[in-house]
Amino acid sequence: MDASMQLPVYVVPLLHAVGLVFALHALCRPHSPQGTIAWMLGLILLPILTLPLYLLLGAARIHRHTTSRHSRESIQAVLKSLHAWTPPHTPLARTLTRSTGYAPCSGNNIRILQDGDNTYRDMLHAIRAAQHSILLEFFIIRNDSVGITLRKALEERARVGVQVYVIYDEIGSLKLPAGYLRKLRRAGVKVSSANGKRFWLSSILRANYRNHRKLVIIDSRCAYLGSLNVGLEYTRTNQRPYWRDTFIHLQGPVVTQCLLSFADDWKRASGENITHLLIQQAEAGTHTCQLVPSGPEDGPLNTWQLTLLEMAAAAKERLWLASPYFVPNESVQSALCAAALRGVDVRILIPRRGDNLTAQLALLTFIPPMLAAGVRMLAYEPGFLHEKICVADSATCCIGTANLDERSLRLNFELTLLAESTEATNNVSTMLLQDMTQASSITYADWYRRSYLVRLAANCCRLLSPAL
Repeated sequence: MDASMQLPVYVVPLLHAVGLVFALHALCRPHSPQGTIAWMLGLILLPILTLPLYLLLGAARIHRHTTSRHSRESIQAVLKSLHAWTPPHTPLARTLTRSTGYAPCSGNNIRILQDGDNTYRDMLHAIRAAQHSILLEFFIIRNDSVGITLRKALEERARVGVQVYVIYDEIGSLKLPAGYLRKLRRAGVKVSSANGKRFWLSSILRANYRNHRKLVIIDSRCAYLGSLNVGLEYTRTNQRPYWRDTFIHLQGPVVTQCLLSFADDWKRASGENITHLLIQQAEAGTHTCQLVPSGPEDGPLNTWQLTLLEMAAAAKERLWLASPYFVPNESVQSALCAAALRGVDVRILIPRRGDNLTAQLALLTFIPPMLAAGVRMLAYEPGFLHEKICVADSATCCIGTANLDERSLRLNFELTLLAESTEATNNVSTMLLQDMTQASSITYADWYRRSYLVRLAANCCRLLSPAL
């Protein structure tokens, strides 16, 4: 090597010294034992390669998130004062109330919206009729025909004096041009990325923590929640495969819980307090609902993971789940297998063709152990299945943004609606059963017929599951 291209003699020992410092940092972080060992070995032995990865994926902290969030006690105090809180009566509700501060509330109406065309039509109608406020939060906003239509509707409302707030995620909306956001701001829309304005390195260090929530609230009176983002791929077009998705329209006291969740996210993003938008809701139906926000601020036991574990442990007859990604951690996998082994009808609906090759390959490795435990795995055939749904027995269901993967279980900020209602559960299970009739059973052959190289690649991809 040319002498001019050689590193100064002090650089290599300096890198190893820095690597050792960060290895000690990794030792004190809440990684799994295996993850901690892997980070420490990499940082000590190969610091030049591992340091950038650790700064991006392993070292990020979320102080701003935790310090701006309402405490459980303050959440309960606000919800009680606005009559959006009732004492929890089931083990699942009690667990989630103690974990998040959000308790069940009665008197709600749930209306299911299937697929993008129906959802966008309904949501845009509500936005264009808004008189006081519009709160909108999406992981992905695209600058295509769907995104432009939404932007123009928000601009029109902002120009006539409606308070409009928009939160987008920097990673999910990475391709959203600055001009799109500039036009919103010029019209009077308040816009913020999920992490707010930060020093560039600080933003990079938090890139692994993503706001995956999708929520729209109109005039503090109704809310939309589910798994759709804003983009053309979520609609029925001839250019794209059919995209199966689900959103819900909410009315009643649970809208107050949605407002409080958005206010938390807006405070994290911008520093501004908008709790003045919270109002008491009139009863609008018969459903008992509970909002379940989850995210990295939950600590080692994520609230979405708690939800799945509790539902799996309590299920007596059935546990049906639908998710585009199935790469669970060991705890969730064991809970699902244990439920199936004791005779519960456990079904997992996933897409036959995914949109993430790494996640789709990693999913293959779960086929043998899940089938061996008696879990039915079904592959949705008509197109890409993106809904996130869980049904337990006859009176518990949830719809939201959280997947069955390590990112939703540990890293992402997610939002799920839990309904403890026989009517709502019947409606959701009927819809899910219709999806299952368009699916084929996954068998051992789906794994063993693969070539050795594919299975090797699948096992390698599974090692990346924490980052999927």
